[in-house]
Amino acid sequence: MLAGRIHSLVSEYQARRADNENAQPTTLERHAMEAQAAAINVGSFARDRHFSIVPQADSETFLSVGLAHGDDGTDDIYAAFIAFGDAYTSGTDLNDAALALAAAINTHAPLSKAATRTVHLEHFYNNHNPWLMAAIASILALLLLLAQWILRLKVFGYLAAAAIVWAVAEQTLGFTLRTLILGRAPVTNTYEVILWIGLVALVCGIIGQAFNRKAHYLVMGLVASLISLLFAQLVPLSDQTNSIPAVLRSNYWLIIHVMTICASYGAFLLSAVLGHAYLIRDVILRRKPDPEARLIVQTYRTMQVGLFLLTAGTILGGVWAAESWGRFWGWDPKETWSLIAIVVYFVMLHARYCGWIKDFGLAVASIVGFLSIIWCFYGVNYVMATGLHSYGFGTGGEVWVGIWGLLELIFVAVCFIWAHAAKKSSTHGDTPSAKQATPTPNT
Repeated sequence: MLAGRIHSLVSEYQARRADNENAQPTTLERHAMEAQAAAINVGSFARDRHFSIVPQADSETFLSVGLAHGDDGTDDIYAAFIAFGDAYTSGTDLNDAALALAAAINTHAPLSKAATRTVHLEHFYNNHNPWLMAAIASILALLLLLAQWILRLKVFGYLAAAAIVWAVAEQTLGFTLRTLILGRAPVTNTYEVILWIGLVALVCGIIGQAFNRKAHYLVMGLVASLISLLFAQLVPLSDQTNSIPAVLRSNYWLIIHVMTICASYGAFLLSAVLGHAYLIRDVILRRKPDPEARLIVQTYRTMQVGLFLLTAGTILGGVWAAESWGRFWGWDPKETWSLIAIVVYFVMLHARYCGWIKDFGLAVASIVGFLSIIWCFYGVNYVMATGLHSYGFGTGGEVWVGIWGLLELIFVAVCFIWAHAAKKSSTHGDTPSAKQATPTPNT
């Protein structure tokens, strides 16, 4: 019954596609196609799917070996492959069988130098797992900074600095390895973009801290980076290394357009984290107001950086669109939502500059504004799943993102209610210090 429903959904989309080549699948149809593709893969293994694992001396193509037979000249590898399969199904130690299979493959033509280097790099990448190391380093750095704040010992500050260097080094190593292995800028799917956003947020935090030693940029940058590292782990493995369509195979445009516009997301993420910090410190905890309003100033500055990068990236995207599709602007959903996000942040920054919103309003704006970025980056590809930009991002995770967005709105609502309650209480004289300790929620 389920298989019939899946087949029906796929057939409906194929029929619609036959009438209109620009037709896009609904979310349910997209999931049905994924389920069908997974079933086909499982069936192909059962029907003797071949593995292209045997190099040839004078060719870049590899010979194939399957469960029933292999290409001509691969009898020894076929026997080792069957022995490996028997060891796997029997539950015995796979080490000897794997070594025997590797030895059989090595008796054939050696890999080219370029292929050998790529294999070694990928082996190191998978075993080292730089993203896990970066997450550990970020957590350690935050704990050390907390220890320094509580104990007031410089040694913890030095150790935290070392952990931060470690975190940046691991993320830089991860991107470098992916670039060398894949031969392209690593920003072509959701997994890579989320990691890039985290690294940009951390680098922005470090740069901001370098210019203002009393700022909160660094700590919030670490938090933003850690959030990105954790969210990236929700991306399915099949979508972490997926192939890319022909239109994206331009390292020049990937670097100057995609990396620029996604870097703006990193700056906006940092501004949203700073906005959270302000609301927690000054509204929820009702700490004594900072006379310099450092958190708000930093939120404003990072929003400015993000708006500049987003605008530049969108304009560069139009130039790429003119080159690839023959038009600068076509009101494609991604283009439209990029423009909407630009307008949203421009209005918020202008409102702050003119004094229409105060500290509380800007902090809330940084969070609500980032929701527009989430929709531009994620919603267009996953929820709308339409337009010329719906490539390269994989699928899944809608529930997690939806829960996160709902929690953000609840948090903002709680802060607004909390601030109004504190203002009302101070007006009636119940807590004379509340008016000084809690900002007026002037939005």
